[in-house]
Amino acid sequence: MDDKKLNMIMTVLKVVLVVIGVVACFMVIGGPNGEAETKVQDEFRESFSLGLAINYSLYIILGGVGVICVFFLIQLFTTTKKTLLSIAGLLAAWLVYLVFKLIGSSDNNETLALAEKVQQETSVIDTASAGIYTALFLIVIGALTWILGPLMGRLRK
Repeated sequence: MDDKKLNMIMTVLKVVLVVIGVVACFMVIGGPNGEAETKVQDEFRESFSLGLAINYSLYIILGGVGVICVFFLIQLFTTTKKTLLSIAGLLAAWLVYLVFKLIGSSDNNETLALAEKVQQETSVIDTASAGIYTALFLIVIGALTWILGPLMGRLRK
C-alpha cells in the first residue's frame, strides 16, 4: 500500500475515533448531575448515551491493549535484547511497587477526611498510596538520570 494512502486512512481513522469519543463525552456531560431525581438518574444509566460512552471506552482500552500485545510480540522476535531489558525495567518497577505496598500507609479514612459516601477499605488506600509513591519514586529516579547522565559521561572521560 502506498504511504500516502496509508497516512490518509490513519488520519481519517483518528478523526473518526476522536469525534465519536468527543460526542460520547458531551452526551454524558449533558446528562443529569448527582442532584437530579433518582428516576432521572436511573433513566440516564440505562440510556444510549451512557452505554455508548462506556462501551466505546471499553473497546478503545481493549483495542489499545491488543495492539500493545501485538507490538510487544513483534518486538520480542525482532529486537530480543531491547525487549528483555524493557521487561526487566517493568519487573523492577513492579518490585518497587511491591516494596511500597508491603510498607503500607498510615493513611486511613479519618486522616484523609473522606466523606462517608466515599470511604474505602484500608487495602484500597494502601494500594493507591503504593502506586503514588512508586510513580513519584520513579519520576525522581528518571529526573536524576536525566540530570546526572551527562555529568557521569564527562566524569568517565
